[in-house]
Amino acid sequence: MYSEETWRVYKVLDESLAPSSPDLLYDIAGTYLAPGSRLLDAGCRDAAHLIQLIRRYDVVGVGVDPVEVHIERARAAVEDAAVAERAEVFVGVMQDLPFPDGHFDFVWCRDVLEQVDDLEAALREMLRVLSSTGRMLVYTTFVTDRLTTGEAEMMNRHLGNVTANLVEANVERAFAGAGWAIERKDVIGTEWREHLEERGGTVSRSLLRLSRLRRQRDAMVRRFGQDIYDHVEANLHWDTFQFLGKLLPTVYVLRGDV
Repeated sequence: MYSEETWRVYKVLDESLAPSSPDLLYDIAGTYLAPGSRLLDAGCRDAAHLIQLIRRYDVVGVGVDPVEVHIERARAAVEDAAVAERAEVFVGVMQDLPFPDGHFDFVWCRDVLEQVDDLEAALREMLRVLSSTGRMLVYTTFVTDRLTTGEAEMMNRHLGNVTANLVEANVERAFAGAGWAIERKDVIGTEWREHLEERGGTVSRSLLRLSRLRRQRDAMVRRFGQDIYDHVEANLHWDTFQFLGKLLPTVYVLRGDV
């Protein structure tokens, strides 16, 4: 039943909860970085985060990603940012890195573990190349009980996710199996999406794009192909599902379990 209480609830919900910013991730990393530190960005994509960390903390960095087009974009970004002397990016996988034991002081791993086939092997390799006093920062996303089976299948099939890697218990078990200890854990939940929506409407934009995509489905499939249509549709759900609590972003700081 509608009543004055209904509108009072809406009024309360219109008040911001002062959600934290995604920049929190850089702040956490800064706790463990000093000028000259050697940083590995595992799964660097276009090197946007690598560049930010180099600029903020005066470190030197290496980015690795298995997707060639990502590294092409990363190289261009590094040049444009004028950090080429302090940054190297190359095509490769987390499970097999051409660096000696203990080479890096810090590992940054954002939005990557969801898609790693042999997760424990990748985590062991990260630990091998990290110094004994180093830390690894992991930002990853888990499914919650709000996500339906059909939604999970759609996301995993068209985004390349490994189903088991979106289960919190499985990932934490892999941490332990690879020799890591959890030093810090922050459940981000919907906060960062709230922050971005309040300032720029990022989730609203995803919803608008999704609506337009579906309304033009046949024309979009003819123009771009079914695979691209399915991939874009799934990708547009990612932000929205985080916003709705169907996906749970979580941050870890890991150290070697010695």
